Amino acid sequence: MEIGSASGSDARPRGYVIMMMLLLCVATFCEGYDFFIISLVIDILPGEFGVSMNYVIKVVLTLINVGAILGFFVIRLGDRFGRKPILLISLCGFTTFSVITAMSPSIWVFMAAQFIAKMFLVSQFGTAIVMTIEECPAKSRATCVALLQVAGGLGGAFAMIISKNILPVWGWRGMYWAGGAPLILAPALVLLIKETAHFSALKAAGAAAPPSLWHIWKTPSRKYVPAVGAIWFLGYLAYAGVIYFWVAFAKTERGWTVDQVGPAMAVAAVVGMTGYVVSGVMMDKIGRKLTGVIFFTAGAASLVWAFNAAGAMMLPSVVVSMFFIFAILPITSTFNAELFPTELRSNAAAWCNSLMGRPAQVAAPFIVGSIAGVAGGLGTAVSFLAIGPLAAALMIAFLLPETKGVDLDKLL
Repeated sequence: MEIGSASGSDARPRGYVIMMMLLLCVATFCEGYDFFIISLVIDILPGEFGVSMNYVIKVVLTLINVGAILGFFVIRLGDRFGRKPILLISLCGFTTFSVITAMSPSIWVFMAAQFIAKMFLVSQFGTAIVMTIEECPAKSRATCVALLQVAGGLGGAFAMIISKNILPVWGWRGMYWAGGAPLILAPALVLLIKETAHFSALKAAGAAAPPSLWHIWKTPSRKYVPAVGAIWFLGYLAYAGVIYFWVAFAKTERGWTVDQVGPAMAVAAVVGMTGYVVSGVMMDKIGRKLTGVIFFTAGAASLVWAFNAAGAMMLPSVVVSMFFIFAILPITSTFNAELFPTELRSNAAAWCNSLMGRPAQVAAPFIVGSIAGVAGGLGTAVSFLAIGPLAAALMIAFLLPETKGVDLDKLL
């Protein structure tokens, strides 16, 4: 990999980049919303469908998140057909199956609909990150990725805020009906978003699309795939832990009510969003590696605190935990995009994030559900997941190069 000054991506007018970013924020807003609503309904589903809580954690969450892994096959199509069409298809697919989820007559229909929705959601997220990296100026790429993911925090906070009004009236189904609303923005994506300049230039030059699923493993970039994929996996263990289980932990082990956890998670999500921004600015100032080591290490420590705190420390602990753990996403996304050339960037996102990283969202519920009884409860079980970001910090320190200021047009 050759590192030089930026080019290419600085050609877009500032006004277009701002407008593009606002529309791409829909993708990460949806992911944040979807992540948080499952934490709200996880203890409602057993009564609704006549299954046990352990079944919901070990079977329902596990199977739903297998869909996130299959997003791999959708994201990689961006290197063949372009970023824009894959983003549009993914948005329409996610919102449609969110509505189908709301109409689920059984736990099996719920799982199937959420399985497919998750596949499109992950593709939407990954494609949005690739487009942001390719279209934003090199000097502020990491900050732009961070701002994009602030929308994810907003989506989570929005879910918590509206849940107080929707759940008592419309129940859990109302939350998924609301998840279909972003479909109205599809015409704006068609009319206002352009194909990225990097991909358009690649196609104009007559470059062929990667010939096979395995093509990336025949390129010089292959050496980074296992490391970045492992960092995604280890980071997602902590992310899934705090998002999926803190509400259940607060309610079952600390005696909190629905009226307490909703506002608390909304506050935690909003304040935690500053982690996106701070990590983005730090990456552009002090580099990706040092920022990554700091946030992943602190994320591990804060996860343990959040799931062992009690009394007045409950809210501060989950706020601090979300601050550091939320930042894992823009940091890893930036590495994932800046270590791979344009013709492989969507494939790299598919391999590293979807196929290698997202299985953590399957593993986390299974691990927690399997050891919670033996460990003495959710708090101890989720604390065990802190091993993930701690190991990832070591991998960033010793296995990845610094990518600050990398020229996307000169990656090999």
